[in-house]
Amino acid sequence: MKKGIVRPMPNYSNGSKGPDVTFFVDLYKDNNLFGVIDAKEHSRYYAEDIAENWENNILGEDNEHIKKSAQ
Repeated sequence: MKKGIVRPMPNYSNGSKGPDVTFFVDLYKDNNLFGVIDAKEHSRYYAEDIAENWENNILGEDNEHIKKSAQ
């Protein structure tokens, strides 16, 4: 079973002209953290699409954007 969770993070950079919140997507496989995708350059909707694609097996485990967790 796969689950993707969008994790908002406050953007505290000095003089930021970008969004106040950035997003990361935590990817779980069998209730264990598999990896994380950095979506801070994208919208919440984009991050939600990543999570949905992970859950529906559209996003593969070998995707180059997944930073795999130490297991």
